[in-house]
Amino acid sequence: MIATTCVILAATLLGEGTCGVYSPDGGKIAMQRTVEGKSRVGVLDRASGRFAWVEKNEGNSAYPAWSSSGDAIVYAYGNETNTAWAAKDGDTGYHLRIWRHGNGIREITTGRFRDYMPSFSQDGGKVFFASTRCASPEVFRATRSGVYSVNADGGGLTCLVPSRVNDEGMGQPVISPDGKMLVFAKIDGFNLPWRIACMRLAEPVIVCSVSPKGQSAYAPRWTPDGRHIVYTGFSKGDPGWCVYVLNPRTGGVKRICEGRNPDVHPSGAFLIYDDGNRLYERPFGVDDLPGDGDLVVDEESRLYDEPERLVWRTEKPDYPTTVPMTEAFKFGTDRTFFVRAKVRYTHAVSPRFRHFLTGEYEGAKLGFELFIDRNRPKFGVRDGGGAYMGAVSDFTLEPGREYMLTGIRTSEALYIHVDGATRQEFKFSTTYPLDSPIRLEIGPTISGKGDILLGEIGTGWPANVPHPVTRTKFFAGEGAK
Repeated sequence: MIATTCVILAATLLGEGTCGVYSPDGGKIAMQRTVEGKSRVGVLDRASGRFAWVEKNEGNSAYPAWSSSGDAIVYAYGNETNTAWAAKDGDTGYHLRIWRHGNGIREITTGRFRDYMPSFSQDGGKVFFASTRCASPEVFRATRSGVYSVNADGGGLTCLVPSRVNDEGMGQPVISPDGKMLVFAKIDGFNLPWRIACMRLAEPVIVCSVSPKGQSAYAPRWTPDGRHIVYTGFSKGDPGWCVYVLNPRTGGVKRICEGRNPDVHPSGAFLIYDDGNRLYERPFGVDDLPGDGDLVVDEESRLYDEPERLVWRTEKPDYPTTVPMTEAFKFGTDRTFFVRAKVRYTHAVSPRFRHFLTGEYEGAKLGFELFIDRNRPKFGVRDGGGAYMGAVSDFTLEPGREYMLTGIRTSEALYIHVDGATRQEFKFSTTYPLDSPIRLEIGPTISGKGDILLGEIGTGWPANVPHPVTRTKFFAGEGAK
């Protein structure tokens, strides 16, 4: 449910600037401006129009955010001529800095990482931010980012939402007004759009997507009452990047104007946004909000509603061996199916692969495969062009132990689970049609290491694995607010 009609209201040009954010009293706007090719953070006084720099050192400063008391601003800082991208060693990168009224500037993170897009907790004691720390200490090799928190004094560094595979990224985490929930931008792969996701601080392992499927979405911020999220979005038919308003609990969305990086005034009466170079302010009110009627149907629910139904099962099979596959193994492109194997793992340095269950289809010799690469389980299929796609668990298997490995394919993603608990997913936009089954190979095809105790293949969502949380479940008990 996306209302696409833009509300045309007069906007006031506030001058050069991007990523603007209101102070808690609404009297000032922190922003970043470009000076001689470098981004720098400063503050604009709305009443007088006076502008003052926060960070005067050479380098890039960006993504400012206020503390709830209004006496501090946190932002990211890095010297472009001496970052980890160019440096071969040393303690360089993009770090977080806090400017505090009367106390000057203090750097609170260090290391060869990109720490960026910070925001304060409600009490000002913590800072939430995105970082490449879950990838590699060498920033120039980092292709993923997760959500972290750190105490405002620089201690207590914690990973809240890790990124476990390359090309998965997160950014712009912002706490809700009640202090219970983070909203942030998330991308699952370089060929997929950014989306808006929510996570409860009490249950950081549960992340729920809230923006419309297929829309590109980033730069989320809460409205002062915590009922809506404003963000930058692009949907088919939009004239360019636009400001959207979302009710995360119902899924209702409304496009209100062209622009990006929005923030709502503490009074709820104004909105600032930019066009990539200049900052604007316009009125904001009830007419800008999406309808709060019926709950938008969770589009992903259909992927998990079908219960498990086994189409094949074997216990303690002889292997390696091959069995023919029947029409029951026709999974097409959008049928949810799973491949499950209970195995006793035996470590082998070489060869690195050992396959447990592999399905061959016409035109796809490796239509699906549940296997181990070194010490980590993988579940893979082929896309429409025959290229391999796979989900890789971040769980390292221990020799001599028994594990239940479960690979799942839906029309949108691949999942790999270890003992039904450790999950990793891989999103994709296309998949190979598994319509012409040929044969099933049981057992390691390259290495003879490891025992297969049980093998199962079925359709629907497997009973031993919890499915990803939907909006309905995530916000259960809260009502539509």
